[in-house]
Amino acid sequence: MSFAEQASSRLNTASLIAGKLVRMGFVFIFLLALFSHTKSLAGFSLTQTLLFFMTFNLVDILAQLFFRGIYIIRGLVQNGELDLLLIKPISPLFRIATNTTDFLDMFTMIPTLIILILVILRLETQVSFLSLFLYVLLVLSGIILALAIHIFTAGIAVITQEVDNLIWIYRDLMTMGRFPAAIYAWPVKLVLTFVIPIAVMVSFPAEALLGILAWQWILFAFFWAAIFFWGSLKFWRFSLKYYTSVSS
Repeated sequence: MSFAEQASSRLNTASLIAGKLVRMGFVFIFLLALFSHTKSLAGFSLTQTLLFFMTFNLVDILAQLFFRGIYIIRGLVQNGELDLLLIKPISPLFRIATNTTDFLDMFTMIPTLIILILVILRLETQVSFLSLFLYVLLVLSGIILALAIHIFTAGIAVITQEVDNLIWIYRDLMTMGRFPAAIYAWPVKLVLTFVIPIAVMVSFPAEALLGILAWQWILFAFFWAAIFFWGSLKFWRFSLKYYTSVSS
């Protein structure tokens, strides 16, 4: 959706932004209610748990802001618009990913960043420059992983023309990143670390900021992001071999 389309209806825009913030607020209420009966969640305090939640929102909003165009690739394949993108000199992946931008996420990003900063300032442990630097790098690594997952989805859509179910599966799994990965059983953590690396995207940056993420896992996060991104590009090129142009 373009900025002009969203700005044309102020009431609609305001309601959508309010809806996004209300959903965020419900999780805050849930966590406050939860911590009224316990002092920690998997060893994390309320403030630390909020750090995981706000990191999830940061990564998720950025991914939605820049990669939402992947969601409509099925239509591009079916109506032949993908043909036009493939013959242009600019990367078709870039055109597809950025074709549709939800500018409302730019407005929700402002309160997200404000709350995130407030949470960091209220952490029980002092945040060092190194841990903050690693946090930023790991968030960027998480964005790359999110891009890779969207590219894999685009490749599957080219082959099968199915994307909606895959996107909803990803969205459902992504919501598991609202809370520390430590709360899940080890088989789930295994999947969220190595298969659909939601934990690497969300939990790892928060743990690095808290100073509890081992260097081995920090290096793994960067390595896994690079491998995932490389693999997604290879799969995208592979999927194009099975693409049948509407003009053929």
